[in-house]
Amino acid sequence: MTAEHADLWCETCDQVTEHELHYAGRLLESVRCQRCGHHVEMSARALIPAYAMDLEHRVVSKPRRLWLRASRDWRGFLKGLPRATARQPLKFAREFRELFRR
Repeated sequence: MTAEHADLWCETCDQVTEHELHYAGRLLESVRCQRCGHHVEMSARALIPAYAMDLEHRVVSKPRRLWLRASRDWRGFLKGLPRATARQPLKFAREFRELFRR
């Protein structure tokens, strides 16, 4: 899971405050106000189908993204390919675990 920060309107604080946004893959999983601690979380029931659609899109678009990356710098692409390939199963497992830990 990745975390980002953004200034958003908090309904509890009734003002713009810094929020921490948590993502499972590319999907927003939860938002927490850094000032008051108000926490909004997506339900697993809503996230699982959205994650499956996002994963399908990522798998289908992967060959094109690989081709574009290779066409820009084929030496760098070939050099980084083994590490990137080895990292993908761990990345997927981490996203999947975060999604189903709820």
